[in-house]
Amino acid sequence: MPELPIIRRLTDSIEHASVFDKAVDLDTRVVRAVAKPKALRQLLHGVPFGHPLHPLMVQVPLGAWISAAVLDLIGGKGNARAAQTLTGVGIASAGSASVAGYVDWAELSLEQRRTGWVHQAVNWVGITFFGLSWWQRRKGNTAAGKALGFVGLTVVSVGGYLGGHLSYRQRAGVGSSDRVPFDD
Repeated sequence: MPELPIIRRLTDSIEHASVFDKAVDLDTRVVRAVAKPKALRQLLHGVPFGHPLHPLMVQVPLGAWISAAVLDLIGGKGNARAAQTLTGVGIASAGSASVAGYVDWAELSLEQRRTGWVHQAVNWVGITFFGLSWWQRRKGNTAAGKALGFVGLTVVSVGGYLGGHLSYRQRAGVGSSDRVPFDD
């Protein structure tokens, strides 16, 4: 199935949106300063494992949130409690996945970093919805918690699409050499 033209135009416009450049440049400097120690950079890049960590680490929050959505669709008191727990697991694990992603992102080309910046911004909006979902569930407002969880899952799905675009269309992190970014 061919890519939808509207989606292609949207992702192309993100790649070329210089309006993001000040934020991208600032965030790049911050990430590079925080991840200055070589051992930390290599760990977050996944060098000891021979594979980037970010794609692996995002499986935990996504799996937790998808599982919570399934339990929400099934319904039931026990499932409601389990869905709340899974929502919290997703929130708690999203931070470490993001940190690994930021370190990889800081070494990409400008067009890739623009896409990655929007990817992370969209995902943080989704994470915020999951935080609100967890809070509503904790207060006993299960219906609102479910609704917010479904909105969060929709938003992080858009973020995931952008991450896939970054990886597959823009070829971020894909190369023919064994060189790992940040190696001095």
